[in-house]
Amino acid sequence: MPTLNQQLADIKLLMQYAIPPDDLAKAVALAEKHATDRVGLNIFHAFYSYLPEGLEDAITVLRLLDRRQGTFLICATTAQADYLYLATTEQAEFLGSLAEGIWEEEVLFFFNLENREAFLKKYADLASFPVYVPAHLHRDLCPFCHAADGEIHTLGCPVEICPWCGGQLTSCPCRFTLLGKSDLKNEGQLEELLALLDTKGRLPFSAEEHRPAYPITPLDLE
Repeated sequence: MPTLNQQLADIKLLMQYAIPPDDLAKAVALAEKHATDRVGLNIFHAFYSYLPEGLEDAITVLRLLDRRQGTFLICATTAQADYLYLATTEQAEFLGSLAEGIWEEEVLFFFNLENREAFLKKYADLASFPVYVPAHLHRDLCPFCHAADGEIHTLGCPVEICPWCGGQLTSCPCRFTLLGKSDLKNEGQLEELLALLDTKGRLPFSAEEHRPAYPITPLDLE
């Protein structure tokens, strides 16, 4: 995965070929506001790598429609239309236009939507939804995996608390002791660990108790 600075540089290069010259400076300024936000940068990179209409265009605003378990449903508004993206710190996936709604049943189910019609009804008034703010600035989100208060962390998040010893799950020896391994090398071992965690009961993120006391930004991870 590229560093945040590398990803922003790649986005700026893509912008040179995707945006009308008169709109370039404003679009670059918006991307730079998300310079330390992996979720936002993934959306910019996905959009400018593949312009939905195949025409010169620029994102003017990002709006947060929903979020769950570190996954964000975001609408990117441009001069052409409003586009939907499913974004995490790992990647951003283009879902289509807001006007068409979401067709993928798995995505609808994930966000507790009965069907496409339910989506269109819920998000008919786009302006009523908040402008997306970089995830790491939200005090109620885990600064690493972006799980919300009361949600379970993404496996491997350094903030997750071990349910056996109360230490950091990624730092304590419990996972090795329970599996009888000196390290975890494959997907099967991770699945076995996850099964043990689910049986024991994973500890959800608590913004009040678990968020690091010192300032954290994604740059601290690089």
